[in-house]
Amino acid sequence: MRLIFIRHGDPDYEHDDLTPKGKREVELLTKRVCSWKNITAFYQSPLGRAKATAAPTLAALGREATTCEWLQEFKYKTRMTKNYPNKEWIGKDVMCWDLLPEFYTSDKDFFDKDRWADTKFMKPGKIKKYYKEVCDGIDGILAQYGYIRNKKDFYDVSNPVPNHNWSEPINRYHLKSVKDDYPEETTLVFFCHLGVMFTIIAHLTGLSPMQLWQGFYVAPTSITILNSEERLAGQAWFRVERLGDTNHLTNGGEPISSSGYFANVLDETDSGLSK
Repeated sequence: MRLIFIRHGDPDYEHDDLTPKGKREVELLTKRVCSWKNITAFYQSPLGRAKATAAPTLAALGREATTCEWLQEFKYKTRMTKNYPNKEWIGKDVMCWDLLPEFYTSDKDFFDKDRWADTKFMKPGKIKKYYKEVCDGIDGILAQYGYIRNKKDFYDVSNPVPNHNWSEPINRYHLKSVKDDYPEETTLVFFCHLGVMFTIIAHLTGLSPMQLWQGFYVAPTSITILNSEERLAGQAWFRVERLGDTNHLTNGGEPISSSGYFANVLDETDSGLSK
């Protein structure tokens, strides 16, 4: 099974829409997505900027997307504790994943996939409840396709697709990846947001979402792909194949947006690095 997550285009947050730049990005994105074959289903966030990103692709392909409330941005707030470096924030309601490094690194439980949501910082905002809604949402979709999360936190596959690696194993890491004679692979495409996408990836890969929220960035209209590795019949583990791929922007001469990022994005369109 293949899962493809697409972040919305450059956002106009005030109007929950896309900026003119975001619409240019989506035009390039649409051409890329429409070139993909055998997409099983589309899903989208209920928010305007995600729907505006998905709409041109859906129209061009004559497809519809299922709208999932839990795919909206993970924008939930909690109460800032007394030991935060910026004293002006103490006692105020703040985004649960917009933190300074001095605070984020001060509590090692933030890095623990089983404890992060029970920390003193997260509890006032009931973040664990919202996290569970997202996890239950993605697991519900996977279950529809025969991928059932078990008590060990990986997935049982009810109808495993034959895999060369079960019967013809190759030593060490050089596993066969021949797809031509495999049955058609289930491919699900999600139009959503940075925060919720990282929430889902953390759940699928056994990480605390705090590590992804604080340590990774994906640009508007970027493409992130996870695949289910099924090295034993009936067992699946999801692994990231690509993270934040923006080739459609670079190839189309459109600079990469830094929306949601507190640093400068490498601009290959002006520097000549892409030539």
